[in-house]
Amino acid sequence: MLRYAVMLCCYNRKDKTLACLESLLAQQLPVGVSLDILLLDDGSSDGTSVAVAKRFPQVKRYQGSGQMYWNGAMTHLWQQACKYDYDAYIWLNDDVQLHTDALARLHGWQAKVSNRLGAMVGSMHEPGCTKVSYGGRRSLRAWHPLGFGSLLTPAPQPIQCDFINGNLCFIPKAAVETVGILDKTYTHALGDFDYGLRLKQAGFYLYVAPGLYGQCASNSKLNSVFDASLPMTTRLALLNNPARFVPVDEWMHFVRRHGGLIWPLLWLKALMRKVAPRIWLWRRGQTPADLNANDGCSRK
Repeated sequence: MLRYAVMLCCYNRKDKTLACLESLLAQQLPVGVSLDILLLDDGSSDGTSVAVAKRFPQVKRYQGSGQMYWNGAMTHLWQQACKYDYDAYIWLNDDVQLHTDALARLHGWQAKVSNRLGAMVGSMHEPGCTKVSYGGRRSLRAWHPLGFGSLLTPAPQPIQCDFINGNLCFIPKAAVETVGILDKTYTHALGDFDYGLRLKQAGFYLYVAPGLYGQCASNSKLNSVFDASLPMTTRLALLNNPARFVPVDEWMHFVRRHGGLIWPLLWLKALMRKVAPRIWLWRRGQTPADLNANDGCSRK
């Protein structure tokens, strides 16, 4: 019997969390595969924890401090999961609604690739259309390893990638035994990208699995740090909110670790954000019309 740990965290979006868990528990699992579900509620005030306990008592629940964010919460869950020596670990975001055969297909495809599998991503699509919202990406240029390409469209066979999103990701035991778990340096974002790159540096391969595995709406850039229609004070507050944008010191750590030969240039570019955030925001502002053109299912 293969035992997989599914790890997800939540904060004040009860309906989405319950819908995600419902789709997870409706999975048509292959014979010989069992799941343990680990959920960390990072201090929700909307009754999420009580609702989960009542509706899904089989879920192993953990409580957070309210300041753990995605990376901190998932790191804590992974530490707990490693005590039970699972055969694989699955990241899942609580705003995902899985297709009923998602984990069965992911299990099947991961068994067909190299024995140096580091991670296999199941791509998400926008609600209402088949546009990929999260999944895997490739680096655009060898000399610029952090030149993020567009989201990859799944192919009939697994395809290699350089960057992985944590919305649905399968990580085998052997990879964890070699590389460990997420880096505590990161608060919210970048932990998944960093982990994938560390897997690659250790000689493992990252793959995007064929097909689509569930729906998950991408984060809109409207009302974000890039929205030039917002007051500068609002954009500065968003820039300093770890849930809305990567803290500059964490980005500087990331480019130092993974930026290749040009990391000093990337580091200096990030330094501009640190010492002159208003100028940095002014240069990157876009109109709502331009931002909206790239959101959701607007491009089909």
